[in-house]
Amino acid sequence: MCKFIQSSVLCLVLPGVLWASSYYVDPVNGDPDNPGTLERPWRTLEQVLSRKKLFEGGDTIFLKSGHHGAIVLDGENAQYVTIKALQGESPVVSRIKIGRARFWRFEGIRVGPENPTEREYLILVEISDQAGDIALEKCVIFSVKDSSAWSAEDWVKKSCFGIITEGTRVRIANNHLLNVDHGISIVGEHSVVEDNIIENFSGDGIRTLGNHCLCRRNIIKNCYDVDDNHDDGIQSWSVGEAGVGTGVVKDVIIEGNIIINYSDPAQKYKGTLQGIGCFDGFYENWVIANNIVIVDHWHGITLGGARNCKIINNTVVDINEKSPGPPWILIGKHKNGAESRGNLIRNNLAKAFPSKADVGQMDHNIVITEYEDFFVNYGKFDLRLKAGSPACDAGLNEGITSRDFLQNNRVDGAAVDAGAIEFVAQSR
Repeated sequence: MCKFIQSSVLCLVLPGVLWASSYYVDPVNGDPDNPGTLERPWRTLEQVLSRKKLFEGGDTIFLKSGHHGAIVLDGENAQYVTIKALQGESPVVSRIKIGRARFWRFEGIRVGPENPTEREYLILVEISDQAGDIALEKCVIFSVKDSSAWSAEDWVKKSCFGIITEGTRVRIANNHLLNVDHGISIVGEHSVVEDNIIENFSGDGIRTLGNHCLCRRNIIKNCYDVDDNHDDGIQSWSVGEAGVGTGVVKDVIIEGNIIINYSDPAQKYKGTLQGIGCFDGFYENWVIANNIVIVDHWHGITLGGARNCKIINNTVVDINEKSPGPPWILIGKHKNGAESRGNLIRNNLAKAFPSKADVGQMDHNIVITEYEDFFVNYGKFDLRLKAGSPACDAGLNEGITSRDFLQNNRVDGAAVDAGAIEFVAQSR
C-alpha cells in the first residue's frame, strides 16, 4: 500500500519527467520511416518537421552529425520540447525559422548556409511575433566559418543577419555568432540576450528594440566597415505611429557587456564603431551599467531623448589616439528638440561628459586624463584599475548594482570605485 501511494504521488508530481520521450535523428544512417529510436533514427530534422510529427512537453530530439536541412516549425507545447546536439556530435542546419510556436529550446546546433559561397538566407535565425517561450542556447551561428579571404563586396553580398526575434519571452544565451551582417535584433518584449559572442560583423552588434528586455554580459567585437550603415555595438530606436523616433522603448537593462571596435589593429576594413548608440528615443527607465566600451568614435554611450534612465559605473575609452573620438558619455535632447529629464549619470569613467545639467543628476564621474594612470594595461584592453588609480573609492554608493563587470562585489573599499571594474585589493 505504501509503495502504491508513493508511486501515485510521484506520477502526479513529475508527469513530464516520467512520460517524456527521447528521439534521434541521423542524416548519415537514418531513415524517415524509422521510429526515431537510437538504434533506428530518423534521417533529417527537416524531414521530421515536414511530416508534422507531434511532440509532448519534456521530449528531447537528439541530432547527430551531418546536415539536417532547414528548421521551419510551428507548434505550441505546454512545456519545453528540446532540439539539441547529441553529446559529441556536431549537427548543422541551414537556418531556423519559427512561426506560431511556444516552448521550444534549441541547444548546441550549428546554423549556417549549406553552400557558404552564396547568401542562401538573409536571416539565419528568425523568431516571429507569434512565438513565445523560445530558447536558443550554445549554438554557433555563421555566414561562413572563415571570412579572412572576403573582400568588402563579399561582406555585402554573402554575410547573413544572425538573429531576429520578434517573439515574447525569448532567451538567447551562450551562442557564438561569427561573420555576420547584423548580430542580434530584439524586437519582442520580455526577452533576454546574455553571454553571447558576436565576433566579426558588418552592421550592428545587438539591437535592443523591445520593451522590458535584458542585454547582459555579451562580447561584441570586430566591426567591418563595408557599407554606408552607421555601425553600433549596441543600438536602439523607437517606432511610433509617425515612424522612427516617435515612440518609446522602456524598461531595458544593458549591463556588463564589452564592445571592442577591433581586437587586431591589422584587421581589414576597420571602421569607426559607435559604442552604445541610441539616437531616436524616447528611452524610459533604462539602466546602462558596468559596460566596457572601446571604440574609435565620439559616441561611447549616447542617448538621444531619455527620461528616468541611469548610466552607472561604465568604462568608456578610445581604441587609439586618432580622430574620431575620444568617446564620451552623453544624454542629449530628442532629435525633435524635446528635453531629456530625470536621468542619472554616476560613477563613470570616460574622456568627456558633455551632457547639459538639465538632463538630470550627474555626479562622481571621472574624466580620464592618461589611461596609464588608471588601468593595469590599457594597450591590451586590461581595464582593471591599478593600485592608486584615481578611480579607486571615488564613486557614490547610492543607486549602484551589487556586482561589477567581473561579477565581483561592487564595493571593495571605503567606497565604490568609478568605472565598470571594482579594484579588489586582495587580488594584487
